[in-house]
Amino acid sequence: MENIKMIALDMDNTLLLPNKTLSERNTHVLKKLHQAGKKIVLTTGRPLPNVKPFIAQLGLNHPDDHVILFNGGLIKNSFTDQNILDKHFTLEDVNLIFNVIANLNLPIDIVAQDSVFSIKDFGKSHYVDLVGQLISYFESTLRQLPQTITFNKFVVCADESKLDYLETVLQHTPHLTQNLSFVRSRRILLEFVPHGVNKGTALSKLLAHFSLTSDNLMAFGDEENDFSMLKLAKVSVAMANAIPSIKQVAHHTTKSNQQDGVAVFLEKYFE
Repeated sequence: MENIKMIALDMDNTLLLPNKTLSERNTHVLKKLHQAGKKIVLTTGRPLPNVKPFIAQLGLNHPDDHVILFNGGLIKNSFTDQNILDKHFTLEDVNLIFNVIANLNLPIDIVAQDSVFSIKDFGKSHYVDLVGQLISYFESTLRQLPQTITFNKFVVCADESKLDYLETVLQHTPHLTQNLSFVRSRRILLEFVPHGVNKGTALSKLLAHFSLTSDNLMAFGDEENDFSMLKLAKVSVAMANAIPSIKQVAHHTTKSNQQDGVAVFLEKYFE
């Protein structure tokens, strides 16, 4: 118990309530543990503007506080704003795969560090409904984008069955995915990041930064993109609302995000 020094938390459908807010109970428990010296690391697919309000609410802005964004593509010190890790794409990196996705009539959104670009050539995307108004959101054709743009991920937001089909196509065309990794962060969202990027790899890097190991890590999650960090952690916790494969890999299951499952587990574990 004393051995756990870092607590990594997925946000959507794990730490946050269904209405995307932090409950008082989760806030209270995490603040208390943070004040007691535990490293609380929000570990999310979200970009920074969509995480900042929660960093402030939890008081995670001390010199040693870090946040993991873009499913592990970016590790940022939330006090100094310095990056320990920043893995990103250029437009050239994604030409081939953009063509395949476009041929399947699926929408694409490019997510840079402080802006989202919905690619008009590929049809109407509903990603804006998920990402909300905290980040600048633009509709743009591919040709209108600055050629020098770099971005940490791109996403396809579509019906579950369409994403199942896209994943099948990609699994049968390995040459398309040589320089990238893809993972579901929700049933209606498939996220693409540079090759080898995942939450587990980023947490390994952050642990090493503090001379800690996976024996010092506790992690909470609910979706496919949490698999790598739950596999890494000495204590891994799936939410009651998690997908079956996540419940299988985790050591423990707690109540759902709607029932403050994070706080329920932490109160008992650290009582």
